[in-house]
Amino acid sequence: MKRTKPTQTKRARNALVHYTVLAFAFALILSATLMFCSSVGFAQAVYSLNMVGYVTKTAPPGLSMFSNQLNADPDNRVQTLIGTPAGSITVSKFHVPDRNFVLAIYDQDSGWNDPTSMVLNPGEGAFLDNATGAPLPLLFVGEVQLNSTIIIHPGLGIYSSPLPIAGDLNAIGFPTPPCPISLFKFNGIAYDVYVFDPDAGGWNPSVPTVKIADAFFLDNPCFSFTWNRNFVVGP
Repeated sequence: MKRTKPTQTKRARNALVHYTVLAFAFALILSATLMFCSSVGFAQAVYSLNMVGYVTKTAPPGLSMFSNQLNADPDNRVQTLIGTPAGSITVSKFHVPDRNFVLAIYDQDSGWNDPTSMVLNPGEGAFLDNATGAPLPLLFVGEVQLNSTIIIHPGLGIYSSPLPIAGDLNAIGFPTPPCPISLFKFNGIAYDVYVFDPDAGGWNPSVPTVKIADAFFLDNPCFSFTWNRNFVVGP
């Protein structure tokens, strides 16, 4: 019987170990890939019913308007959404029944003073007074709210797109108002005013546009109407 040289045996053994490790690693990668594909709805006949993402926005020093367009975990309280910023801030949310603002204040020394446990859901909006002395980065993480019904109340109110999309009011699915209304966008100093008049051809001076995580005032002089948004995932 022909004997294999020790060096050949060692090389064969090393090669076997090498290819075994490669096969095992490939199996792990394949398993992880299949699990990932299944979780995001790529596997055949498997579709995810949720959309999870994140939105970033930078609040300039001073006063600005913002919105939260995702459902965070565990809730949409302002304290959950903003956390502990590097300086003092004040969030002011317009309370429609009282026609007044409620406040949530953060101070580095004393933490949050939030007597109403302020919640900011998709479709709502608020003012943020950034007193940190520098631009404040905001990060919102959560699920996209696929189905929304927003009631546009009579009088003043702050609203936003319930979905994290940008564009004019038509692109974000805002309904045609049933009567003349006004929209106010805060530019950091004053308001840019847009007026809808069905007898004058619609929005003047143009159809308002919004960015992701923007918010705006509406002044509705007539009755309530609804803003419905439905987003379908899967086949």
